[in-house]
Amino acid sequence: AGGVLVVLLPIQTGMLLAILLSLTHGLRVVMRPPAIELFHVPGTTVWWSPVENTPYERVPGVVVVNPAAAINFINAQYLNDRLSEIVDAAPNPRLVVIEGSSILDLDFTGSANLQRAIERFRRRNIDVALARLINPKAQHSALRTGLIACLGEDHTFRTVQEAVETLTRRY
Repeated sequence: AGGVLVVLLPIQTGMLLAILLSLTHGLRVVMRPPAIELFHVPGTTVWWSPVENTPYERVPGVVVVNPAAAINFINAQYLNDRLSEIVDAAPNPRLVVIEGSSILDLDFTGSANLQRAIERFRRRNIDVALARLINPKAQHSALRTGLIACLGEDHTFRTVQEAVETLTRRY
């Protein structure tokens, strides 16, 4: 769209509008990042977003969510709301696994919102785990902000499958 503005309008006006459009788009992505539900690919240990022509299955009682962004004061409430929407739409959720491979950073507000969500889910007898938090900065932030303490060391895992297999044995 920015290129069209540059071609159709005088160059200075077109460039200015294209830059503003690009900044607006960037802010939207930061403020409203994707948070998608992942499903199990049968016969594998892979959890993936549903795509056309790819078989997937819902593991009864398990909800896996991938917030694809740094979790910070700008988007924490949006991601918290999105997480709740996904869990509330699932049939009989017993375990929520936050798949953290896309979490690049976590600030105090983001951590506090996640901790509130964890407490809210646990009051509903829904267990919560964190898997694949691979970014060293995000790992450090999760420790420093108390997210790991809130979850419990026994609720952090290297893979989603490990979290599911370990925690679903309990129910």
